[in-house]
Amino acid sequence: MNDFMGNANDKGGEKNLFNLVGALASKYDGKNQNELLIAIYQEAKKGKKNGTLTNADLDNFAGLIQPFLDAKQKNMLNKVVSELKKI
Repeated sequence: MNDFMGNANDKGGEKNLFNLVGALASKYDGKNQNELLIAIYQEAKKGKKNGTLTNADLDNFAGLIQPFLDAKQKNMLNKVVSELKKI
């Protein structure tokens, strides 16, 4: 699997975040949903720490997936994004 942030030719964190979610979903297929969410969070955290994932990338990603979430999931997403933005 490629690393979370890809390479220098990628066009930004948002694309890489989608790639991450797809790759982790495949890796964790059939496993606990919490395991997948933890893995996504950990990889996003790495991206924030190394400077390849921006707050704007997080906002864009959240905005794209929110229409597919129920109220409880949206609330959780907002909490996670807020936590990641502090990094």
